[in-house]
Amino acid sequence: MTSFKPLKKVSLASEVEAQIKDSIISGRFNIGDKLPSERELVEQFQVSRVTVREALRNIQHLGLISTKRGIQAGAYVSAPDSGPITRSFQNLIEMGKLTPTHLIDARLIIEPEIARNAAINCKEEDIQRLRELLDRAKSYAKISCKEARLINVQFHHEVAKINKNPIMVFISESITQIFSAVLIEITQQKISKMKVLELISEHRDILSAIESKDADGAWKKTRDHLIKTRDMYSHILLSHKNSMNESEKYGVL
Repeated sequence: MTSFKPLKKVSLASEVEAQIKDSIISGRFNIGDKLPSERELVEQFQVSRVTVREALRNIQHLGLISTKRGIQAGAYVSAPDSGPITRSFQNLIEMGKLTPTHLIDARLIIEPEIARNAAINCKEEDIQRLRELLDRAKSYAKISCKEARLINVQFHHEVAKINKNPIMVFISESITQIFSAVLIEITQQKISKMKVLELISEHRDILSAIESKDADGAWKKTRDHLIKTRDMYSHILLSHKNSMNESEKYGVL
């Protein structure tokens, strides 16, 4: 005979969360609107302050609200962003299920096609925005290679914005953020100023193809750039791993 597991009562926090989420998704609260205060929510839902706080934490984790402190303290409806995707990628890295190589391989599949479409859809203001970003990266290279790289790596995410596809924008932004947090931190002592300027120059070549509406050229230049990037980081990370192994072998901390 088939047996069923007993049903569990849905927690009050889950019910509060569901109602607030529905009010945001349905448009009763718009982006930038302030939600009722904790005290007001406690009174309206007839639940404890602990229950309300748990529901709000869950909703914030989903990226639907953000909190402010000070005079305008409270919970506000947020514009959708890549936060939840980024946190998922970060969790995968911490669990050892995702590596820097996976990140670059994913970029090899996604970003050349994004660049192709950007060449078709770009406008003058898009080109100007990308040019200013690369100029800023180059200027920072004189001061801090790390800061220059953090700016420069945003290039691919900004290219994704040209196509106005939220899925591609969120995925690109998430991969860029994780890429920055992991690889740039690990390799900041391994990348010279000359190499940073070379990476910026490769982005300028991609931008030139996009500006010229050369879709195939943008695709190829992006792919070539990412292959070189993958090879560069693979070499550095292998050396880093070997160095760590040697340190462990001889008890060096």
